[in-house]
Amino acid sequence: MTSAIVLPSLTNWVKQHLTALLKTTTQEDFDAAFNSFISQNVTITLNGKHLTRDQYKQQLQGEKFEESGALVNFLGSVEVSKDAMQASFEGSVGLFFQATIAEKLLVLGAPETKTVNSSLNVVVIQDPMIERPHLPGRGGAFDPRRVTVLNQVTLDQQNPTTFPGSVSMSA
Repeated sequence: MTSAIVLPSLTNWVKQHLTALLKTTTQEDFDAAFNSFISQNVTITLNGKHLTRDQYKQQLQGEKFEESGALVNFLGSVEVSKDAMQASFEGSVGLFFQATIAEKLLVLGAPETKTVNSSLNVVVIQDPMIERPHLPGRGGAFDPRRVTVLNQVTLDQQNPTTFPGSVSMSA
């Protein structure tokens, strides 16, 4: 008896992979999250500028310098499936999210944080370059979906540092 895995919806798949990518704190985890999300043959536009896959990866890594963690809040989403009969497999997803990223480095005992506001539109396909694992039995859970087109508008803003024990003065 075999049991098929239930794949998350396109929107949930993108949210899960984006969250995993933003929350990584090691290079190994970042590489794994990036490779399981972004196709080798991807077309990327970031803030109106066309980037290669490697340039986009470097851009994300630069934003994650010395990160200790992130809190991701999805503020809105829309999903359009390529095929209504296989709604979870391929299609387009648009997300608006805000991520608050805490740095490992402390300034006078307080972590520096920044807020990333972003609109992300992606096209997700069943990537033909992803080879199905050849495992005995069920073959394991296999999800060949990857982002093949990514268009992102993003703005990073450094947050004011709040020091432990500081008193806020109000007018």
